[in-house]
Amino acid sequence: MEHYHLMLALLIGGFLLLGVGFNFRDNEWGVRALGIGVIMLLAPIALRVHLALT
Repeated sequence: MEHYHLMLALLIGGFLLLGVGFNFRDNEWGVRALGIGVIMLLAPIALRVHLALT
């Protein structure tokens, strides 16, 4: 259950950062927020692959 909450928090945080970053994409910090949001959305996939391989 702990992994479920971690993945859910990463997904929610990633979507929030994508939304905020897209709204402020004309600023540099908005583009950085978009990048961090994308990385946060890909992190659960990497976590599941890691858990499946170990």
